Amino acid sequence: MPQPGRNVRSKAGLNRSILDAAPAELRRQLEYKASWYGSEVAVLDRWFPSSKTCSGCGWKNPSLALSEREFVCAECGLRIDRDLNAADNIAAHAVAPDIGAGAPGRGESVNARGGGVTPGLLREPGPPPSKREDAVSSGTAPPRRGDPPTFP
Repeated sequence: MPQPGRNVRSKAGLNRSILDAAPAELRRQLEYKASWYGSEVAVLDRWFPSSKTCSGCGWKNPSLALSEREFVCAECGLRIDRDLNAADNIAAHAVAPDIGAGAPGRGESVNARGGGVTPGLLREPGPPPSKREDAVSSGTAPPRRGDPPTFP
């Protein structure tokens, strides 16, 4: 039986902590709050090659190693930090998804594998949504932890 790697117990704890952060709940909350303000949450495909694509001309370097911290484009000669290049690509995708892909004006685009991607919440025309905080309160607030107990 092969021996497990080093620090297995601490890595398992880290994995539990990451999963405890509930990334799906974070995304649900972002989409929910964005709908209050009429905004859209731009979601990229998990496999979108943001750091391997030139933010200047769109050329892709599939053999770019993670250890290479500078992106150098073989087509247009752009030299830029790998993370800044990825940030530019993500920002460009959020503002103007692939032209001609999906239905115009519906927030659809094509992911890195060629499949259609549609944001989860598309606002229908109508009155703007109201915030829960704007709703009329029922009168008294529930007691807080530090408040002394009250008896009827």
